[in-house]
Amino acid sequence: MLNLQERSWNWALAHALEVGDTDVFPTPFEYQAIAHDWDNILNKLKDRNILEWCTRPARTLLSPKAKYGFRAITQLDPLDLLVYSALIYEIADDLEDRRISPQDEIVFSYRVATTREGQLFEPDIGYRQFLEKCRSKLLSCGDPGVIATADISDFYSRIYHHRLENGLQVATTKSNHVKAIMSLLSGWNGTETFGIPVGSAPSRILAEIVLSDVDEALLANGVDFIRFNDDYRIFASSQTLAYKQIAFLAETLFRNHGLSLQPNKTAIFSAPEFHQQFLTTPLDREMDSLHERFQYLVEELELENPYEEIEYEDLTSEQQEIVDALNLVEIFQEEVEKTVPDLPVIKFCLRHLGQLGDDRIIEDIFDNLESLTPAFVDIISYFTNLRFLNVDERSRLGSRILALLENSIVSELAYHRMWIIQIFTNSREWDNEGQFINFYNREIDQACKRKLILAIGRSQQIHWFQSQWRTLFEHPHWQRRAVLAAASCMPSDARKHWYKSIEPQLDMLELAVSRWARNNPFSQ
Repeated sequence: MLNLQERSWNWALAHALEVGDTDVFPTPFEYQAIAHDWDNILNKLKDRNILEWCTRPARTLLSPKAKYGFRAITQLDPLDLLVYSALIYEIADDLEDRRISPQDEIVFSYRVATTREGQLFEPDIGYRQFLEKCRSKLLSCGDPGVIATADISDFYSRIYHHRLENGLQVATTKSNHVKAIMSLLSGWNGTETFGIPVGSAPSRILAEIVLSDVDEALLANGVDFIRFNDDYRIFASSQTLAYKQIAFLAETLFRNHGLSLQPNKTAIFSAPEFHQQFLTTPLDREMDSLHERFQYLVEELELENPYEEIEYEDLTSEQQEIVDALNLVEIFQEEVEKTVPDLPVIKFCLRHLGQLGDDRIIEDIFDNLESLTPAFVDIISYFTNLRFLNVDERSRLGSRILALLENSIVSELAYHRMWIIQIFTNSREWDNEGQFINFYNREIDQACKRKLILAIGRSQQIHWFQSQWRTLFEHPHWQRRAVLAAASCMPSDARKHWYKSIEPQLDMLELAVSRWARNNPFSQ
């Protein structure tokens, strides 16, 4: 028997609302519905024996990892994500204690530091600190001094469940929690005995515990290294020693976990080569300077959220000078002219130009879309943030965005199509509503069809939902919940009667969605 504590459930919901369920999918509206109906759902969850929890349908898409690279990403059912998160929350401190201490400045990825507000990881330990440590350790490499780089191949998707289970059993005495986690993974993976969901925060802690024995083996054998996630840096006094230690890392990964290193990311560099390639290019220095100046601006404006919109007209003349000095438009335009644009630079510019509502790079984006596809989610976010467009400009841009669903480089992946449609699910300001049903009828991917259902509802095409009344349960789970939410565009009396008639047939989450939709109708 395993009942999770009420505070764990509360934390799991706060976590989903604060940071989302993944960093690769749009956050589902279901979390708002769950929050709206939380008292009812919590009463049911806290009495459930989690050892008997049956997993619900997840969804998996192929997403771009680089220009011509791909990875499978998973979005868990919202209730499954709450169970997963609450389980991890209750053993997170045990797992953190099993790892090399953060004070040792060796492992910089996903250090546990939970708060009641839903935080899971320490925000001041991460990739930036990993790079800073690389810089400082270069001074202690000796002469001639070399640095080896190594990256695990397909890490999350190749983690073996029984080896993960062994690692969890060593880290915590809460054996029922371990059983429940392994049962969830088995339910999501079916007959496969390897792989953990990519993109969700709880998975990151599991991945870290998998590597804890590898880290300990490296230390025990005198390897001078630091790590961020699956990215290792080994510091050695000679190429011979560096090669020996890479071989030891590769052997340990394979023997302990059946994992291997990526050949194209495993290399040995002299200190000057490493310094030039990874740490001190002119572009890196320019981006560090931009980051510092933008952070200074955020602090000056006393913004609680560093991604909060910035109203240029409300800035003082001194603050406007800081913004003007950033030259983000020029930097973006120079970058897209390159054969291979630098992705971090592109993303930085998109995010902060979006904060400013600056629309001067729209044409640059459409003209260079092929080379910018790895930053496509950031492009969609940028378009969404262009708050100064007038009605006609927004309609024309909406038409151009929707046209990308057909015969464009981004139309090939359902992942990209899903993000395109996402723009039209939250408001009617992008126009072009007459095309949604046609796209729905031709779309084959469930994630995209779900978004189109929400867009149809947001555009208040009541006739479409009237035809769905009798076929609600023919839709798969994720689409069914979209119909429940979007059907709230119907007239008040009609939707009230429909929801009342179907509620006895709904599961816990569907019932929460119907209650939320009745109080937050798409007709508003």
